[in-house]
Amino acid sequence: MEKKKTVIIALLAIIGFLLTIELAFIFFKVNFNEQYSASFCSVNNLIDCDGVAKTNYSMFLGIPLALWGMFYYLLTLFLNFVHLIQNKFKNTIFDVFKNPKSYIATLGLISFGVSICLATISIFKINKICALCFITYFIDLFIALFAKSKGSFFIKDIKNTIYDFIDGVKKYTVLFIILLIGFIGIVTYTSVSMVFSPQQKIQKSFEEFMNMEKNKYAVSGNILGNPKGEIIYVYSDFMCPFCRVTNIMASKFAHENKDIQIIHMNYPLDTSCNKYIPHTVHPGACTLAKYALAAKKQRKYWDMSNLIFDEQPTSEADIIQLSEKINIDIVKLVNDVSSQEIEQELLSQIDEAQNKGIYGTPTIVIDNIPYMSAMPYFKIKTLYAQAKKRHKRAALK
Repeated sequence: MEKKKTVIIALLAIIGFLLTIELAFIFFKVNFNEQYSASFCSVNNLIDCDGVAKTNYSMFLGIPLALWGMFYYLLTLFLNFVHLIQNKFKNTIFDVFKNPKSYIATLGLISFGVSICLATISIFKINKICALCFITYFIDLFIALFAKSKGSFFIKDIKNTIYDFIDGVKKYTVLFIILLIGFIGIVTYTSVSMVFSPQQKIQKSFEEFMNMEKNKYAVSGNILGNPKGEIIYVYSDFMCPFCRVTNIMASKFAHENKDIQIIHMNYPLDTSCNKYIPHTVHPGACTLAKYALAAKKQRKYWDMSNLIFDEQPTSEADIIQLSEKINIDIVKLVNDVSSQEIEQELLSQIDEAQNKGIYGTPTIVIDNIPYMSAMPYFKIKTLYAQAKKRHKRAALK
């Protein structure tokens, strides 16, 4: 009977391990490959393994649940056959495993309890079901049922597990502490670095700047960064929400890197000044751009730009009233806004954007390469670091 239990538990653990390998493949595919093809288990809006794998609930402590599952099934296989190791290596650390089937039963019961929680989240929170995940949930239950001791509802197994664990820790305290420190170090790294969760990393990066009511890295004057530094261009529309986020990112980047200069270029998505777009997306964006350029004549370009991004005025009257906050000559500002010089400067920036192949905002130009659409802050840092490496390699040739 004991051999039969061992064989059944082994088969269940192997099946579970193979399923978690497939789930791990699905997780990495949907989170790291933007052009992935749908998995066979993504049938519709309800039965959707890919959709579940994209959510925050597909991980625990920064590690994909699929990897936790793989570890669980490998541990189950180890405990299932640890008696063979004990027979070969007697009077060693392996002797600490006195009741391996009880450990399997307890771990299986815990895993099934976690599975019930995950199933509840999947059905009622995510509104999507991962069919492969649900199969592993039942595998966990069957493993627990086949491994449990006779005549008790896991009580004996749980007691054996707890008592043996305490005895093992007492006997190998130093090793336990080393393993515990290693475990804490790994989960701390995965949680902080988000190495397994690029989507969450991107979301968190954006949230930092989207939740900022005011640009705390704002500067005064016409220059952002080092006047003699490497130039990074930022093309934006003052009414574009992600342009505001990118503006704060650019300000922070200039604050952290003393060898760059950020130059803001206007590309309003407004047909009243931009002839290259089919229709107006942000009516009034041209006017906002003109006020920023007009403020430049009084060395208040970034003062005005940050003011507009932060306050989002909806009319010229609002802009004029808000301009009092930056201590600017209002009469001169209004006269300059309507001047031909400002009109031509704005059109020139729009033409320049078109010549560079830019047709949307926000767009960041690093090393003469335009990167369109909003990017997380760490991506901007990476692109700039790559540009510096290219320059170093070119200098060595």
